[in-house]
Amino acid sequence: MRRSLIIVIVILLTIGAFFGLVFLQVPLGEPRLRIEFYPPPPWQMRPGESLEVSVGVANDAWLLAWAKDVRVTVSLPEGFTISSTGTNECELNFFTLHGGDGLGNRFTVVASNNVSAGNYTITIRVLGENVPEQVHTPQVVVLAL
Repeated sequence: MRRSLIIVIVILLTIGAFFGLVFLQVPLGEPRLRIEFYPPPPWQMRPGESLEVSVGVANDAWLLAWAKDVRVTVSLPEGFTISSTGTNECELNFFTLHGGDGLGNRFTVVASNNVSAGNYTITIRVLGENVPEQVHTPQVVVLAL
């Protein structure tokens, strides 16, 4: 009986050590964020109009490669505001994204009535606690009235 117990314990320890070595050697990897916009830029609008932009952020990494405290900051040029803040800046929170997860959020750009026709650049930063910063610069084309 005692000998059987020792054999079972040795077998369990061997199996545990094997799985421990396997899982310790599997790299968890780094989170990989991908951002998408809908509608895709460049965005067109006229003075006085508004445009809703949907932002999707996905973590294309392995399941356990979590992207922590993910947020997107939006900065608009002079002559534009974001309807939810009444200013030219906002922050969208995506919190923690596990590998394979994705979330969406949106903001609405409002062009002032006196903004001139032309091309304008929006600065969109994707930030997180453990991911490299990404900077996107989509264009807004303001058409003449």
